[in-house]
Amino acid sequence: MSLSGEQLKALARQGAAQRYQELQDELAALTATFPELARGGKRGKRGKAASSAPSAAGRRRRSMNAAQRKEVSERMTRYWASRRAEKAAGATAKSKGRRRKAAKKTVEAKKAE
Repeated sequence: MSLSGEQLKALARQGAAQRYQELQDELAALTATFPELARGGKRGKRGKAASSAPSAAGRRRRSMNAAQRKEVSERMTRYWASRRAEKAAGATAKSKGRRRKAAKKTVEAKKAE
């Protein structure tokens, strides 16, 4: 007995519908047993839910061409030079202030004696 193409297609559709219902029933049983699965929570090694942010492996970092790298290098060189200059200027001003305060304390201590 040979089946026509339409009959074969109808039987395949019935089989697919039956399998789909079986899968739906199995999914319902699993979510009843493990409710966190219904929330879509993927669990890591330590049982913590995975974050919804894209993983580091999935993200791509933009690369810079040589001109961009050179520009960043020059900008950062200027930045750190200015930071060192500010720190040096601040250190001399602070140290002078400390010396003055220390000297003032010793003069006051001598007067008190």
